[in-house]
Formats: sequence, C-alpha cells, structure tokens
Amino acid sequence: MQSQFGPYRVEGVIARGGMGEILRAYDTRHDRIVALKLLAPHLAADREFRERFKREAHAAGRLNEPHVIPIHGYGEIDGRLYLDMRLVEGEDLGARLNAHGPMHPNDVVHVIEQVAAALDAAHAARVVHRDVKPSNVLLGAGGFAYLVDFGIAASIQDATSRTSGSVTMGTLAYMAPERFGDAPSDHRVDVYSLACVLYQCLTGAKPYGVTSTEALIYAHLNREPPKPSESMPGVPPEFDRVVATGMAKNAADRYNTAGELAAAARRALRTTAPLGAGGAAGFDDGRRRSRWPIALATVGAVAAVAGVAAAVVTLRPEATGGQATPLPAPAPTTAPVTSAPPTTSAAPTTTPVVISSSVQPAPPPPETSQPTTSQAPYEARVCKSISYKGENRGTGCFDADGDYIAAKDTNKDGYWIKTRSETGYHHTAECRDTSSEGDYVNCRLQLKPDGSMRIMVELWDGNKKLADTPWTRFTPISK
Repeated sequence: MQSQFGPYRVEGVIARGGMGEILRAYDTRHDRIVALKLLAPHLAADREFRERFKREAHAAGRLNEPHVIPIHGYGEIDGRLYLDMRLVEGEDLGARLNAHGPMHPNDVVHVIEQVAAALDAAHAARVVHRDVKPSNVLLGAGGFAYLVDFGIAASIQDATSRTSGSVTMGTLAYMAPERFGDAPSDHRVDVYSLACVLYQCLTGAKPYGVTSTEALIYAHLNREPPKPSESMPGVPPEFDRVVATGMAKNAADRYNTAGELAAAARRALRTTAPLGAGGAAGFDDGRRRSRWPIALATVGAVAAVAGVAAAVVTLRPEATGGQATPLPAPAPTTAPVTSAPPTTSAAPTTTPVVISSSVQPAPPPPETSQPTTSQAPYEARVCKSISYKGENRGTGCFDADGDYIAAKDTNKDGYWIKTRSETGYHHTAECRDTSSEGDYVNCRLQLKPDGSMRIMVELWDGNKKLADTPWTRFTPISK
C-alpha cells in the first residue's frame, strides 16, 4: 500500500530495525526510485544528535569517490530524520563470508584496496567512519566494493551513550584499543578495523576468537594481533606482518593511511608463490579456476549509501555454495577457496548500532518443484521459458560450453526473472534479470567438468515468487 512522506511516494518496506526503517520510494521531484531511510522518531528528539546527524550527513554526502555511494539528500520531515540514497543491487561482505568462508588472497586484496580507497577519501575530508566491518562493505556487480554507513553509526553511538551510560556501542570485534578509553582517537581507528576485516577475509573468522565483551576488550588492549597464516593453512605468512602492523596497539605504530595497509597487502601477495599453481594447503585447485564469488550468486536487493548509509539484504543467501559471477568481462583466473569449510564465527557480543545489523533478512521461499534424476544427452545450450497468466514472461538458459547460466525478463511490469541451477554434486547458483532491458543477463559458474547440471526458471514480484517451471533433466557440463 502506497503512502506519502513529503515529496516521496513510499512503495514498500525494504527492512525495519530498532533504529528505523528503509523504504523503497519514488522521488516525485526528481522522477527516480530511491532508498529512503527514516530514523526512529526518538532520535530526532535528541537535539545534539539531530545536529550531529545533519553535519555528518552533509560531510559524507560531499565525498566524491567511486567506492562511496553518494547521498541524494537528507533532512527532517514531520519530525523524522531521513536520508535519500541510491538504491543499488548487492550483498554485504559479511553475508558472503558466512556463506562461503575465507576468500582467496587475490580477492581479499582486491576488496581491501577498494575499501581503503573509500576510507582515504573520507579521511581527506575529515570524515572518520568508526564502524568498518564486513557487513558495512557492499559487493556489487563484478566484485565492485562500496563502503557504507559513514557517520550515522557514530552519531547513534554518541546519542545512545548519553542516554544509556554505555561507553561505546560499536562492533567490538573490529574496534581499535583507543576507543575503549578517554584518549582522543583519529582516522587510524579505521585502519585498525580494516586490518581486522583483512584477517577475517583471509581466515573466515573474526580476530581473537573470543565472544564475551570482557574477553574482546582485553584482547584488543593486551593480546598480540592474530596471525592469519596460523589460523588458516595456505595463507601466505607475509600477511601476518600486514595484519600485525594494521592492528598495532599504539596508533602511531600502524599504517598512517588505509591505502598504505592495502599497498602492503598487495606487496605480500606479490612476494608469495601463486597459490593455485602448487595446490597449496587450504585452497583446493580441483575445480575450473575462477575468482571468489562476490556478485550475483544469491544476491538480495540492498539499500546502500556510503556516507550515511544502510545495507540490508532482503533475501537470505542460500548457504549452498552458489558461485555465479556476472559476465561479460571474464574474471581473472585464480584458484577458488573450496577445500577449507566456512568458519563459523561467534555472534556479536554487543548490539550493533546500525539498522543493517538489527534487521533479520527474510528467508528464501520453499522450493515448489521436485527434482528429477534422469540425465539428458550433452547439449551446448539448454533453455527453459516461463509463462504467467497465459503470457510468456522470460527465459533461463545454461550454456555448457561457456560455463554460465542466463536469465532474460521480457516484460517491463515490475516483475523479475530468476534462473536457478543445480549440479549433480549439489552445487547451486542463481542468475537474475531485474531490469527487463537489453539481452540476457549472464552469470559465470565454477563447475567440475565431469559433472551434470539442471535449471529451473522462476518469476518474482519483489520478494514474492509468483511462478516457477519444473527442473530440466540433468545435462552433462562438458562433452
């Protein structure tokens, strides 16, 4: 049901949480669909918070860096603070790590470099993020990374500490030691947090491996930084020094900028033998090589804005190993992380202060089609069309020669098409066409050459599945 919020026509709710809600809205002034974040009414009642929110939103909105998504606008309407931000497709890094475990070092460095670029641009504008963590890194098409949630986390932390007596409300697993005391802190708290993210991407686990608030604070203040090469066999030991410097207890001993940390990580990668070539421990080279999946496999609609942002996955990723990444540009060939199972990290010991941390994404709908067991002869391309109310609505395909699945939505009516795939060895992936424009959306897969594949096609309206086709028979992946 539509409603009006100032010049915005609200079309639906993306997510709700303790600090507010994120809405899909149409901006009548600029003729565009946006993600509209409304903060909880009680926050606007705090005058100091209201002024700080607007000040930091203004500063963050002026950032001009590709890995920082710009803010369209912000302000207050009818006693509600709001942010107008671009609606983008993506999935956060934390969800990807939970679903697939540690990343290949090549892909780790690729992500860290992008996040570091966003941080350095923010620091140059005297904006400190204060809450760098995997769930605040949004991965878009082709592995393009955005850092989200500038400013607002710190503003909410400040308001909460004044009303609850809490010292700080950040995410403890990534918090620099100086933030636990009264000493002043600067942009190097973000460098420390980025080093924690680097460690987690390499190992699949948060630093220190403890869960209680007291143990985490003690570890950040007193324990030596953990070594990723000892936690995950196969991680080059050169990364140990990078993490140790980035997580130095004294800010003066850290890298001075996030870019320096990223450059050190790149050097650590270059001084090691290629992991894919020798079948290094911890990284299986048994499949066809491709980059760690950071795009269309189980992607949810995400509202994100770097500066003052929110990232909320509206569909829970299926933890089944979906490995689709978008074409057209083939990804560089590096060995995927397959042999080490995902490391289950403990839940946060403090309540995160951003909306994205407090919203529970909706689980995927139950499957309605039953699998078949028969196998068809080899075909270079297998396609299946879906109809709804007597009308053809789209097509899904599997290209055996190109190792990709494809989806095409043929109607511009707000619905979208999903192609799902499953191999005989239980590897699943999906590919979506949500724009109804142009040719097929192609999504590259990681496949075993001696396996088999089947597909089905689904029609969706937002988060509601309207129809699906039966599974095709299994067809060989290669001749």
